Amino acid sequence: MLREITTDFANYSGRMNRSVPGEGMANDPDNPYPFEAAPEFTVQREALEYLFTLITEEERYADILIAINNDVPIMELTQVMLFKGFTEGKWNPDLMLLLAEPLAFMLIALAERQGIDYVINNDDDEEEGRQVSKLNTKNIEKRLKDKQDKIKSNNPLPPEITQLIEEAPIVERSLLDKPEEPEEANSESLLAQQGV
Repeated sequence: MLREITTDFANYSGRMNRSVPGEGMANDPDNPYPFEAAPEFTVQREALEYLFTLITEEERYADILIAINNDVPIMELTQVMLFKGFTEGKWNPDLMLLLAEPLAFMLIALAERQGIDYVINNDDDEEEGRQVSKLNTKNIEKRLKDKQDKIKSNNPLPPEITQLIEEAPIVERSLLDKPEEPEEANSESLLAQQGV
C-alpha cells in the first residue's frame, strides 16, 4: 500500500512540474527578442533615411537592382525589407505599415534612375494584359504618361530622400542584364555526334 501511495505521489508531482499552457510561446523576460524591446526608429523620416542607406550600400545596391530587373515585384522586396527590419527591432508594426508606400516609391525611383522596367505586383501582369488587348498604342502611351505624372505628384518621399535618389550611383548595365537563356541543345545525342 505504501508503495502505491509513493508511486501515485511521484506521478502527481511529475505532472505539477509540467510547463504551463502557452509557456512555449513566451520568451524569457531577461532575453527578449529584438522586436519585443523598444524600436530603434520611431520617426518615419529617420527610418526612411536608414532604409535608403541600407539599399544603396555598395554590396547590396547592385543585387537589389538585379532582382528588380529580373522581375521580382517591388512589393515583395518591400515586404521582405520591412519585415526583416521589424524582426531586428528597427521599427514597430505601426511604423512598418507607414514605411511600405515610401519604400516602394524609393525602389521604383531607383529602378527608373537605372532605366529598369519594374513589376509592382504579380497581379499587374494579368490585369495589364487584359487591358492591352482592349486599347490601342496611343491610349497606352497616354495612360503611362498620366501614371508617371500621378506618381510624381503623389510622391510620399521627403525632399531630402528624393534628392539622395537623384544623386544615387548608376550601376553598370552589364551587371543588370538578365542571364542569357541556354541555347537549344542539339537534338542528336553526344554519342551520335561522336559517331558511336
